[in-house]
Amino acid sequence: MSVSTFRAALIVDGEYISAWQYWMLERLLASRSVVLVGVIFRQPDAFSCQRKMNTALLKVLQYFDGKLFKCPITARVPTNILPLLGDVTLCDAGSKRYQALLADQGLDVAIDLSGQAPLPELLSAAKYGIWRYFYGSPACLSDRYANIHEYADRRDEIISGVERCMAGQDSPECIFSATTSTDMASINRGVERTLWKMADFIPQRLHELALVGEADFFRNVRERIQPAANPIRHYASASPGLSMTLRILLRYPRNFLRKLYNALFRNEQWVLMTKTTANATDAGVQEHFHKWIPPRDRFWADPFVLEHAGEQYIFFEELVYARGIGHLACVRLNADGSHTEPVTILEKPYHLSYPFVFQHQGQYYLIPETAGNHTVEVYRCEEFPHRWVFEKNLMEGVEAYDATLLEHEGRWWMFASMRQHQSCSPSEALYLFHADDPLSTEWQAHPQNPVVASAARARPAGRIFREAGNLYRPSQNCAGVYGRGLNVNLITQLDLQTYHEEMVSSYLPDGEHDMNGMHTLGIGMGVSVTDAVHVHRRLGILDRWMAKLT
Repeated sequence: MSVSTFRAALIVDGEYISAWQYWMLERLLASRSVVLVGVIFRQPDAFSCQRKMNTALLKVLQYFDGKLFKCPITARVPTNILPLLGDVTLCDAGSKRYQALLADQGLDVAIDLSGQAPLPELLSAAKYGIWRYFYGSPACLSDRYANIHEYADRRDEIISGVERCMAGQDSPECIFSATTSTDMASINRGVERTLWKMADFIPQRLHELALVGEADFFRNVRERIQPAANPIRHYASASPGLSMTLRILLRYPRNFLRKLYNALFRNEQWVLMTKTTANATDAGVQEHFHKWIPPRDRFWADPFVLEHAGEQYIFFEELVYARGIGHLACVRLNADGSHTEPVTILEKPYHLSYPFVFQHQGQYYLIPETAGNHTVEVYRCEEFPHRWVFEKNLMEGVEAYDATLLEHEGRWWMFASMRQHQSCSPSEALYLFHADDPLSTEWQAHPQNPVVASAARARPAGRIFREAGNLYRPSQNCAGVYGRGLNVNLITQLDLQTYHEEMVSSYLPDGEHDMNGMHTLGIGMGVSVTDAVHVHRRLGILDRWMAKLT
């Protein structure tokens, strides 16, 4: 496949940019999609006295947050851009060299990190316009205000993305948006997750444009960007005022009291639940279920159901708290809904979970989650269901979570949640790969990666299943807290150029039946198995009333 190369200009307001922006530029220069032909310097905007005061208060707050939670904001460390540029043309906006750059270089795209209004002459000169980042809703153009409104207002997700400014357009066009889970305790952790993740946005989208071409790229943009994902653009009001800073300060004692109460009077444990079901799309409904509660020294999660020789088996993760890492176990489901004693089937010195079992050419294989080993491993069954031997690594040097395979129209597809930076969450970006064989070591990345960029529905949550001729992908809702809930998504398009899905159902346990969360769905013959967070309440009915009041 031929790959286009774009001529790009970078707009900054000085020699120093944020560390996450520097990392973005490194990734951009290392790609085959972009050649940087010029860097344009602009004078920074002048701040009012009130805005300076608000910014200073926010810096103080974030400094103490960094000390309290041992999480300084490394993403915004000023980093000198000049050593990275080599012989790239440098010029000031409006200078003769700047005019020559616009006239002679044939720019395809301008990447604006200045946070200022677009330069009109640059809008006309760049074929694909000026691309710039936005932060939050209401949106702002400066990374110093990322996660401020979301944390103060107790929102579950932080919106961020890339927008394009074109000559003749009344307002910017959103070409990519993503959400990051808001950390309910620390404002800094949410900022770190958001900014380091944003370093991928522009390099990935320019790579997609280079691979699929202009027509398919902007068609994908229209399908991927939902109207609700476009943030309300009140840039002038996006900077925080004194009242918002005070609201943020009040979050800290409330968070401490909530954490103390939970530690004293509640204990949470992942358990399994089974129920009979005829409609797989409603399998997550929490009615008429039977709980399997493990011993209090461990939890059970990530169930997968497999039928073999007329019997149904459930594979799952078991984690003994004293050991601290998970291993894989299996039980046989009895006709009366009970199960046999769990038997450990795979144990490693690193964490194992999400036992994705599949059959290929009459042989059973198992792909566990082995992100801690930076591999995607596959095991072959030698004696069903208890003996599995290592076959090969499908991928190496990656941090992939919950790899899920699907055979569709003659190809094999791998869905996995991935992250590129350790500060980011592993649950917010779904990557898609394809190969002609499930045991291949040459998996090709989909040009739209990440095909889903949402804390509320990216991470896989079980086997993709077919019903009435349609494909449905279970996904986790990790907005606000890991394992908050479960979604079922209808896959509407899956090919080498485009992936699209629509959420058709969502399950968010809210304390009813003593459950606060779920994140995996297993579908069997007439039965579904899910995991859930079971709440052991030391205060009994008093705690239930307390939960309703708060």
